[in-house]
Amino acid sequence: MNKRDQMRELTTFDESGKWTVSMMSGALALMLFFAVEKGWISLVGVLLISEIAALPAWKKTWDREAIKKRYLTSREAKRLAHWNSITGLIGYPFVIVFLYFTVTEQISTLAFFVTIAVLIPSYIMMHRLYEQHMVRLDENYVTERELKEEQKWGSA
Repeated sequence: MNKRDQMRELTTFDESGKWTVSMMSGALALMLFFAVEKGWISLVGVLLISEIAALPAWKKTWDREAIKKRYLTSREAKRLAHWNSITGLIGYPFVIVFLYFTVTEQISTLAFFVTIAVLIPSYIMMHRLYEQHMVRLDENYVTERELKEEQKWGSA
């Protein structure tokens, strides 16, 4: 098993068109915010339903990471990839709550944009550090940059 086989498998998986699930769970979350405003459901109910609605999108991410884990040889790299998938599931409710507070004007729009302006670059930086660490742990790990380069040239 080599990197090229892994890149082909990841490219096939990415082109399968399952990203609509993520959009549907986001739309459901917005509808739930409306239900909270009308008093039909509590914020805890929104969090629970949003988490359940996010499971298909999270499963797609989990399946994509499973492809990467299958090619890893280092036990530590497999453990770190698994931890990365788990933190994605745990972090999703915080995104929902943050959006809810913005929509209901419990935090200002300026605070929303400042927070986003800080979080997005820090997330990108953390993801790059994660990938660099994974490459150091296991030479079979395929970074997103490598995958995009291979897809660009059509060799994967």
